[in-house]
Amino acid sequence: MDALLAEVDATVRPVYRSTSPVAMRDVDVRRERRAMRRAIGAQVRVLPVAGPVVVRGEAA
Repeated sequence: MDALLAEVDATVRPVYRSTSPVAMRDVDVRRERRAMRRAIGAQVRVLPVAGPVVVRGEAA
């Protein structure tokens, strides 16, 4: 069995297919969204946190 697999492996060439522009667009969109989420997350982490706002006459 190993000899047969080795023979087939030696004769089979890899098939290279170009990626379709539609598929690449999906990857690009996801990459841009991830980058945007990271940038927004970094900004949120550096924003100062204010204490609770208490308005007179209203319950929290």
